[in-house]
Amino acid sequence: LKSGDTSTVTIVFSEAVTGFSSDADVTAPNGTLAAMTSEDNITWTGTYTPTADVEDANNVLTLGTTWTDTAGNAYGGASRDTANFTIDTTAPTVDTFTMTDTALKSGDTSTVTIVFSEAVTGFSSDADVTAPNGTLAAMTSGDNITWTGTYTPTADVEDAINVLTLATSYTDVAGNAGPSATTANFTIDTTAPTVDTFTMTDTALKSGDTSTVTIVFSE
Repeated sequence: LKSGDTSTVTIVFSEAVTGFSSDADVTAPNGTLAAMTSEDNITWTGTYTPTADVEDANNVLTLGTTWTDTAGNAYGGASRDTANFTIDTTAPTVDTFTMTDTALKSGDTSTVTIVFSEAVTGFSSDADVTAPNGTLAAMTSGDNITWTGTYTPTADVEDAINVLTLATSYTDVAGNAGPSATTANFTIDTTAPTVDTFTMTDTALKSGDTSTVTIVFSE
């Protein structure tokens, strides 16, 4: 069971029973079992909902022995358990989403690192990370937890406000969806300076003359 899942629980007795109440007679760890109902007092059904933020590989529902048949005969055996079931309702989180360089100029690149709280699946940086004013090479991972890639800013860009944004289309291996996240702000200036003008006030100089030379850069 993952986040958002429920499971239908069914108990089939050998004959009609009385005094059975799932609230009192069924132990349901790490979740809640809605009151079980029956039309014939033989087959009983109810819905089990796991608790949020639980990760437990060992769980069973346990049926007690306080019920009887309609004649009043008590069940003489031991309590009964379901088969084991697993619960993972803990959504993955983003521990860190960082860049090694946050002031990028022409020729610079920045290593981008995402560290998730657990292994994720269905993650693709091409589809899941928005990279404005540049390109992010496909991020790779050795353990599906820590992912790295290289961001290269676009040429001729001057922008003081930029963030990489992680979408929510990835999940953990159990299928729980993860949250969005962003990097800290980073700046880009890949616009090279140019010479707007390079002038002289006098271009026909004779003895005793001078000329004022002026250079005006673009920035």
